[in-house]
Amino acid sequence: MINLVGPVLAYVLLRPHVHSDIIALVIGAAIPIVYTALILLWHRRLDAISVIAIVCFVFGLLLVLVTGGNELAFKLREDIWTGPAGLACLISVAVRRPLFSVVLRLAARRNPDLAVRAGDPQVRRMMSVTTAAIGVILLVHALVRVALALATSTTTFLALSRPLSLAIVGGGLAALVWWIRDQHVRRSNRPEVTDGHDLEDGHHQRADRRGVAPRSG
Repeated sequence: MINLVGPVLAYVLLRPHVHSDIIALVIGAAIPIVYTALILLWHRRLDAISVIAIVCFVFGLLLVLVTGGNELAFKLREDIWTGPAGLACLISVAVRRPLFSVVLRLAARRNPDLAVRAGDPQVRRMMSVTTAAIGVILLVHALVRVALALATSTTTFLALSRPLSLAIVGGGLAALVWWIRDQHVRRSNRPEVTDGHDLEDGHHQRADRRGVAPRSG
């Protein structure tokens, strides 16, 4: 609730008392960042999402200084990396070198189990689909926020940008996780087919189509 409501309320209440939109916008955006920083200090444990949010806020402040107080630059501080990251994922799939497969192969150099999985065609396919899905999610997220920032007022942008971001990213990741789990279930339920096995008398018989060797007389 602090992340969703805090920036909007702060902007609406402060805007009549400050000289420009950017001042109220920055103060409102600082509320969830300060809250996040306090939570990190309290738990004394780094959280990736919280750290990214703080870094994006600091980067937005730098953009404000560089652009001379450009409001649009501060609004789109998060999309400056999500858009290019989404494009990078889609391009890597197009050239048949999905980023997730590359990361998996690099990690497999130190883990024999991962090396075996990296060579599985089905795992490679899942990595390609995962990379493409995350690329689409990040790119759509960036495009929606850019369109919202260009077409609406600051108050409307603050009120809608966060819920829309949660819906796009959360819904997309939920669908991706469901698909990955479904693939694992299908794979675990798939019967294993063997070429044959040795019988007790030392003879080797070939398996039938169901993967079960016929009974000997």
